[in-house]
Order: sequence, then structure tokens, then C-alpha cells
Amino acid sequence: MTPSTRWPLLARLPKPRWPLLLVMSVSLLLYVVTLVGVDFVLGRDMMRSHLQDAQRHLLKQRAQQLEQMLVTGGSSRTAEVAEQIMLQWAQESSLLSAAIVDRDQRIYFGSQLIWRGGQANRLLDGYQSELARKALLAGRAQFHQDPMRGSLQIYYPLVQLKPQLVPRLLYLEQDLTPLNTITQKQFTDRLSWLWVVALVLAVGLLMLGYRYLVVPMNALTRQVPRLGEPELKLPTDQGLAELVDLSDSMAQSNQRLRESYAQLVASEQRWLYAVEGLKLGVWDWQLDTNTVFLSHHWKAMLGYRDDELVSSFDAWEQRLHPEDRGRVLRQLQEYIEGHIGEFENLHRLCHRDGHYIWVLDKAMMVDWDRDGRPRRMIGTHTDITNELGQPQLGLSGDSHASGLNRPALLRRLEPAVQAADVANDGALLLYLDLDDFKVINDVHGHQAGDRLLEQVERRLHKLVPEASMILRLEGDEFALMVACRPGDTPMEQAEQLGRRIHDGLAKPWLLEGSPLHMGATIGISVFVPGPDQDTNTVLAQAELAVFDAKEYERSSTRVYRPALHQEARRLLWLRDGLHQALTHNQLRLHYQPVMDPDREILTVEALLRWHHPERGEILPDQFLPVLKRYGMSDQLTELQLEQACRDLASLRRHGVDRMSLNLSLRQLMATDFIDQLRHQMERHGIGRQALAIELSERELLNCEDDELSRLEALVALGVDLVLDDLGSGLMAPAQLLALPLTEVKLDCRHFGSLARPQAQALLRAQVQVIRALELPWTAHGVDEEACYEVLLGQGGRRFQGYLFSAPRPLDSLLKLLKVQQLHAVPTTASTP
Repeated sequence: MTPSTRWPLLARLPKPRWPLLLVMSVSLLLYVVTLVGVDFVLGRDMMRSHLQDAQRHLLKQRAQQLEQMLVTGGSSRTAEVAEQIMLQWAQESSLLSAAIVDRDQRIYFGSQLIWRGGQANRLLDGYQSELARKALLAGRAQFHQDPMRGSLQIYYPLVQLKPQLVPRLLYLEQDLTPLNTITQKQFTDRLSWLWVVALVLAVGLLMLGYRYLVVPMNALTRQVPRLGEPELKLPTDQGLAELVDLSDSMAQSNQRLRESYAQLVASEQRWLYAVEGLKLGVWDWQLDTNTVFLSHHWKAMLGYRDDELVSSFDAWEQRLHPEDRGRVLRQLQEYIEGHIGEFENLHRLCHRDGHYIWVLDKAMMVDWDRDGRPRRMIGTHTDITNELGQPQLGLSGDSHASGLNRPALLRRLEPAVQAADVANDGALLLYLDLDDFKVINDVHGHQAGDRLLEQVERRLHKLVPEASMILRLEGDEFALMVACRPGDTPMEQAEQLGRRIHDGLAKPWLLEGSPLHMGATIGISVFVPGPDQDTNTVLAQAELAVFDAKEYERSSTRVYRPALHQEARRLLWLRDGLHQALTHNQLRLHYQPVMDPDREILTVEALLRWHHPERGEILPDQFLPVLKRYGMSDQLTELQLEQACRDLASLRRHGVDRMSLNLSLRQLMATDFIDQLRHQMERHGIGRQALAIELSERELLNCEDDELSRLEALVALGVDLVLDDLGSGLMAPAQLLALPLTEVKLDCRHFGSLARPQAQALLRAQVQVIRALELPWTAHGVDEEACYEVLLGQGGRRFQGYLFSAPRPLDSLLKLLKVQQLHAVPTTASTP
């Protein structure tokens, strides 16, 4: 439970805003207090302990001097010497007690004469018999500090005296009060000095912080509200590099903001010009707050002034024609829920005068919340009512001579799609896209292309006489509506109809006196007509089927299945996600080591990986085709080259001085690829033969002359060219010899499991072919021990695969290299 949930009042309190100077002052004060406090705790005890050690040493010296004097005086003068020394010590005020005791702990001599012959533990305050016995038994001095008396005691055995003599132990008790007074004074002087030094240092740091941090920060803060102005007065005398960078960043942001503002103004002017010129009524719906904006033209279209009609969703819904309301609202809801890909609708709205006008409504979703729910939708209304109160079909694109646009097509299809199907046999909507018609149109001219379209339309009428509707769309597309007949299933009838049309279109066409061959790709939507059926959805399904057919093979037929819609959404998600990934640096290179038979790392291969912040790891075979499809290769090239060269510079410090990078031939053929590569190599200090580029056998299958020239230029630059995935059998030997290869990679995965003798024989044969090329080679895809044993027997010396290591991030690879260098023995890499 957070404090805001436990104490709701705290959540409503304003959060404090502390000035930087105050924060620095408080921080420095806390630092000084902490420093002095630590010194107070530790320094006092250390000083006191040091002085007490000195006092112990002094007491021990006194005892040793007494013992030496007794030994020197001899047995006859022991009593005389002891008595003289005791009398001298009795004059010292700091010495609380002094006594020489015998084995029975009776006082032989003491600093006071009345003590003589008495028991020491009774006459001497603080005397401890147990410590005396320990000193006698151990034969060495025992010290004891008495906090209650504020004194230090020594029990010193007189071991140098003859055993038959009476004196056996010297007891001294020193008063520590003067010592503590001295300690307190010295510590007070030290603490005062430390306070002065710390405060002077804190004030100095505070002044430096104010001069080089607070003042420039305040100056920058004052300029923030002026961002976007032509002249932004930024301070130029900052002393800190970070503030200089911040000032430069603000200047750059100001320039970008001004450019964006200029583009926004220009875009708004163009938009206003288009809206004003076309007399479009614009509406803007904020779904999360249910607020609606209706433009001036939208209200004027219905006969209202701006102040006569409140902008709201109800203002539009209440003016819908009763016959259109259910259909329009249902289509709107399906679009919001994502069941259909676009919102385009023809309906009637009630004018202020009481009559209805026909409007063409087009809209799109422009904003979503963090969870992907629609949040904002913008659309336009176009008045297409003619003098008779009917839709003006010419304006809406319903001109059959040039083909129907999408709104017109939907209007023509809607009656058939929503008609009641009494027999419940279903219907088929066929969407035909002529193959390579644009090429024919460009070669023979638009007039010849129009005549060819007329031939196609006439032939379709002959091929599909049962079609209730054959409509030509704008461009080179046709739509056919066919009712299913009893007997065969709708899917069977769709496939039969597709084959019939393909066979009929395969016959030659006559264009300008010459025969011409042209087919079509067909997508079919199978549906059951009815009032609840949505025309836009049925048409979108047929279009998705055409898209799927083009991906599969030209001049083919595909029937819509629900998975196509999900696949289309997935493709669009991947496309948009990759744009974000390239912008926010989510694509990373992982590295798979190439090892020798002793499992020493020789080099690494850089492999692209995408870690999505919400969906985790996305496999390369899912996103790499999308990158190529939507032309993101140039951005990818820049990312790969920069990251690979930077990481190679790091790896070289750990003994790995070569790296191979997977690229496509399309990336290599970019105009500035050589310049980019040379720049990154020079920037990171990458020498010749340190970087290799891997191209797959399929990429190099049909190299043109300009592509071969580019490959030769790379080799001349000092970049090795590696043929990847050799073993698929796509390239003939002559094609291999024509390439400027410097290395070959054998893909062992082409041979499957090597448990079979036939697979092992094929692998050995492939190795012999590679040897004939007389090029260095690496075995790639070595994922099982059996494969490794076969390759080792064939003289293999370079291996790469999951048997040795999975691809791993740079930091994981560096840890592996450090372990290998530390132990100076081969290290088998485990999966990171």
C-alpha cells in the first residue's frame, strides 16, 4: 500500500519544489555535520585510547624500574629500597595507591605506612585479588581500568627477585582524571579546527556551485519559455561541459521546434485551403471524454450557424435518417472495435429546413491510449446531394466509364450483400487484380489499356454468366458477385469458379493487332447475405484474400479465412513496431562465437535481435522480411555497421580481432554503403580483414555485373566476403568460382540429423567440394556432437553452433572472454 492510498490527504498536498541553491546548502551542511560527527565519535575514542596506552607504558616502566632497583640493591637492602621508593611515590598526587605484596597478598610496603602487614584486598580500594593471582601465575603484568574510580591499575609480578624474598607483586593505581582533562582539551581543539576547515570548504564549494551551476541553470531556465523564438539568448560562458551540452541541445531543439512550427503552419494552411476549397465538414471525436468538434462547414452544410448548434455526438446521431441509423452506428462500432479496416459511409442527415441531404462520411482513427484502445477519431462529411435529392453519383465516384471508387462500389454492392438469403446457400464476392497491367499500360499507352479493360469485362461476362454483378473498379480491378448454388459447398464452388476464370483469362488477348498474355490474381470472400451483413467487411475480406494470393503466387486464387485478418494486423503491427524499434534503438546485435577444436574463440558472427519492450524477443525470421518489404534496410544498415564496428573495437581488447556481419545484397548496393562502411571502420579503428560480410547463397544466386563490382570493391577495401549457408545446392560450381569470395560457411543444418550414415556421407562429400575451392571454411549450425565428430574427422578447424554457444549479448560475450583469459584454458560457452 502506497502512502497516497493509506493517507489520501497526502496525495492532494502540493509536492515541494526546492531551489537548487537551498538543496546544495543543505547537502553541504549535512556533509559537514556528518564529517564532524564521524570525527567526534571516532577521533575522541582513538585519542583517548592512545593516551591510555601511553599511561600503561609509563606504569609498566615504573614497575620495571622498581624491580631493577630491588635486584640491584641485593637481598639485604630490599626492605630499605622498597621503603624509599614507596615514600617517594606517596608524594605524587596522581598515584592513588602503590604497594608491594607477598605471595599471600599481604602488603610488604605501601605508599602509606599503616597499610604494612595488612591484607591488600581489604586496605586498598579497587584492588582485585583475582587479577593479582593471574599476574603471579602468568608471570606478566595485568592491567585493569576502573571506570567507576577513573583509574588505571597494574599488577606487576617481580619475577627477577629471588624466590625466597618476600616481595612478589607490585600494585600501582594511577588517577586518569588529569589524562581525561588533557584528552578533552586536545579533542576540543581538534574539533574546533575541523569545524573551521569544513565550513570554509563548504562555503567554497557552495560559491563554486552557485557560480558554475546555479547561475547558468537559472539563465537556461529563463530561456525555456522563449523556445521557438528566432533569437534564443543562451549563456555561452558555462564552465561545466554538461551545461554546455545542455545549452547546445536547447539551441538545436529550438531550431527543430521552429522548423516543425513552420511545417505545421504550412500544413495547416494547406489543410485549410483543401477544406475551404472542397467545402468539407470536419468532425473530431475524442472517444475517452466523448467531446466532439464540428467545423463551421459541417454546421453550415445542415443550415446552421456556429452558435446555433452545439458540437456533440448527439447533434450528429439525432439527425441521422431512421433507415440509416442502425446501419451507420453498427459500422461505426465495428470500426472502433477493429473488426473493419476503414470507416466510409453514405447516409442521410436532417437539414435545418426539415429535408434530408446525402453525405459521404469518411473517417479514420488517429490516436490510441497506452493499452491500444482507440482514443481519437477524425472524419469529413461531403454533401453529394443533387437537385433531385438523390446522391450525386458522379461526385462520389460512381462513374462506370472510368471505374468505380470504393464508396461507389460499396453502394452498388450493399443491396446484394444485405438482401435476405431465403435459401441460405451463401454467396461469393470475387475481387480480381490483373497481373502486370501497369506495365502493359505504360508500354502501350493508356488508351490501349482502356480497350484491354473493356475486353476483360466482356470476357468475364461470358466466363461467369451466373454473376449477378460484374463491376469494374478504378485501375485494373474487378468485383464479381455470385450466388452459391445448392449441392457443392461454398468453398468448393469458390475454387471451381477461380479455376474457370483463370483458364478463361489465360487465353491470349488482342492488343493493337498483337497477341498478349495477361492473367489475374483472385481473392474470394464467402458470406451469407442478410440485413446484418456489413458490405465493407465483405469487401475487405476479399481484398485480404487478394493480398494473400499475391504473396503466394501471381495468377492464383485465395479464399478468405479469418487468419488472414490477424496476419494483416500482425504485419502492420510489425511494420509500425519496427519503425519504433529503429527510432528507439531496440534492435541489437548478438554474437555467436566461432571456435577451434580446443574450444578457443577465434571470431564471432553478429546476428540481429529485436527485444520488444512489451512482447519480448521477436524472432528474426518474423521481422527481417518486414524490414525488407517496407524499405527500412537503409536505416538498418546504419545501425548494424555502427554497432558492429563499435563492439568489435571492444572485443579486440579481449583478444577477438575479427567479426562477421550478416547483410543483404540490397543493403550492399545502396549508393552510400561503401562510404558508410569506410567511415565506421576509420572511426573505430577497424583494420583490413578485421570485418567480414556474410551473404547467403540465395542472395548471390543471380549476381549482375554491377553487383559483382560492388563485391570486388568491398574486398579491395579490406573487407572479407563470406558465402553463408553453403549446402543448399542452389549455386552451380561455375557461379561459386565467379564470386570474389574469401571464405565459405558450410551450413550443417541442411543435412538434418547425422544419425543416418547417408547424411554423414553427404556432409563429407560437401566438405570435399569446399576443399576444392581452396578457401578457408567454417562449419555453421553445428548443434549436435555427431556432426562435430564427422567434421573433426574431415579436418574441420572452425566450428559455430549451439553445441558451442548460443548467440549472446556483448556483455555476456565479454564475461566469457574474461573467464577464458583468466584461466588461460579453453572454455566451453554455455547458453546465456
